[in-house]
Amino acid sequence: MATQADHKALNGLDSVQETLARLGVAEDADWMAVVLFARNLVSAMDIFTDDQKAQIQARIFEQMAKRPLDHRRFMGIVQNIQSFILENQRMEDMRAQLAAERQGFDALYVEMSRVFSEIQNSTVAREHRIKRLGADTEKDIVAAATPADVLSRLRGMITDMVSQAREEARTWQERAHQLEHTANFDPLLSELYSRRALDSQLSAALERCRRNNIPVSLLFLDVDRFKIINDTHGHQVGDGVLRVLAAILSAHAMQFSGYPARFGGEELVVLCEGLDEQRALAQAEEIRKDVARCPFVPHLTNPETVPPLHVTVSIGVAQIGPGQGASDLVLAADQAMYAAKSQGRNRVVGHSTLSTFRAT
Repeated sequence: MATQADHKALNGLDSVQETLARLGVAEDADWMAVVLFARNLVSAMDIFTDDQKAQIQARIFEQMAKRPLDHRRFMGIVQNIQSFILENQRMEDMRAQLAAERQGFDALYVEMSRVFSEIQNSTVAREHRIKRLGADTEKDIVAAATPADVLSRLRGMITDMVSQAREEARTWQERAHQLEHTANFDPLLSELYSRRALDSQLSAALERCRRNNIPVSLLFLDVDRFKIINDTHGHQVGDGVLRVLAAILSAHAMQFSGYPARFGGEELVVLCEGLDEQRALAQAEEIRKDVARCPFVPHLTNPETVPPLHVTVSIGVAQIGPGQGASDLVLAADQAMYAAKSQGRNRVVGHSTLSTFRAT
């Protein structure tokens, strides 16, 4: 039975050594590691909310308050910690993000391989044309009646080669644009920038913010009950929902020069330069309304089997503050989004005051 002293020690009022001594494991390095992890490392883990941190600490302390503190109980606590860390929504989001990044890299690799092959073929063809020009020039010199005739024919050949080079240059310019799109845009939601491109743009935006003293805000969107959509109708329908949402988000972002991107999974963001939090809240509310009004019709072989879906989003909005970095802005917008979820979903919440534009 855990005593009041045990709970006092485990909750951090005593030193680590006093805690271990009270529990009868003063010289045990394994149990010292558990206490240090629960007190210090959990608090520093940004992937968890404060509630989740308190939950995992409570679980550890509850188990340590029991007797005996033997190897079996130690392994049980370790497994509990592993399960908590690996099986939570944040880790699922990170795995989805890694999968999306891997998909993007695969698409870029395929595209670049195709381009390199075309460059090689083009080089061979160009060398062949140059050799043919030399052979044709020799024939023209032999067959020509006058030097002027030779120059006329040579000028025609060179004009043809220049024309072919210009056409080739236009083709390579198009291929370069395609490569840039593949590198910077999400492989599934082609209207949205990738997470990699977002990170780069966010760093540049914050530098401009500091240099020119302009506001920078972030809209963080999450599809409400998206797992239910996937579980009920399948990932094909879920992907269709995300594509429609991406089109809505992209259309709105164009109106205020926002930078729409896929953050990971069903989480989408819009980076807003020149908008403070209040103006960004108003833009977010317009997005929320359009999503709620839009009939999401799944494009399937038998669409009549799935009626139009009513999809809503929760949106968190935050503005970068003095001395803050990119991760601070993302975390603040993410926290505001989770506040919108906890307040009933289908709403917009600003991080600074947690003021809510309630759904109507």
